[in-house]
Amino acid sequence: MKVFETNISILLLVFIQFTGYAQSEHNMINSSIIIPLKTGKNPSSLFEKLVIEPANLFIQSKPINKDSPHIQLELNVFENNTKYTTFLWCYDASSDSEKANYPKAYQNYSFDLKIDKEEVALVVEKLDFGKTMFIDLGQTAVIGKLEILFEDCVGERSEDINGNQTDAFNSYTISLSEEDKQKTVSFMSLNKHEEKALTIEWKHYKIWILEDSEKALKLIVFKKDS
Repeated sequence: MKVFETNISILLLVFIQFTGYAQSEHNMINSSIIIPLKTGKNPSSLFEKLVIEPANLFIQSKPINKDSPHIQLELNVFENNTKYTTFLWCYDASSDSEKANYPKAYQNYSFDLKIDKEEVALVVEKLDFGKTMFIDLGQTAVIGKLEILFEDCVGERSEDINGNQTDAFNSYTISLSEEDKQKTVSFMSLNKHEEKALTIEWKHYKIWILEDSEKALKLIVFKKDS
C-alpha cells in the first residue's frame, strides 16, 4: 500500500510540473482571478475554460524614450485550439495622468493590470456593462447577449487639387449582433481636438467610442432600460 501511495504522489508531482498551472499563486474572487506577476515569464494559470500565460512582464522605471512604456505585459490566452496574443502597456504608472491600453476584452473576459507601486498583478474577470474596455482589431467582445466585433480598419487620406496630402484618418467597421439580429456600423476617426465620444445606438444598447487607433478601440457599453 505504501508503494502504491508513493507512486500516486510521484505522478501528481510530475503532472503539476508539466502543466505549470499549479505553480501560480492567485486569488479567486467572485468569478474573477488575480494573478501576481514578476518580471519576465510567469507560470500559466487555468481560469474557467481559459489557459492564461503571462509570457513576459517588462518594467522600466526610466523609459529609454517617450514611446517606450513603463510597464508592458505580453499575454497569451488559449481556449481550445485558439490562441489570442496581446500586449498590455502603461505609460507613467506613477502619476494621475497615466496612459494605458487596458482592460483588454477577449470574448466575455476582461484582462486588466493592477499596479501598486512596484507590485503588478493581472486581473481577469467577466465583461460587464458600464465598464471601459479595449477591443483589438479582429477580436470580439461578448457582454451578455451582445457581441461586438472590431472587424476592420482602413487608413485613408485627403488631398488638395495639387495632390498634396491635407489630412490622414482611419475608417472603422464594427459588427454588432444579438442572437439572430446583426448590424454593421462604419465610422471615421474621432476628432482629437474635441473630448467627445462617438455614440452608437442599436436595439437596447448604447455604445460610446472613446478612443480609436488602427490596433484597438476604446469603448464602453450601456444597456438601456427596457
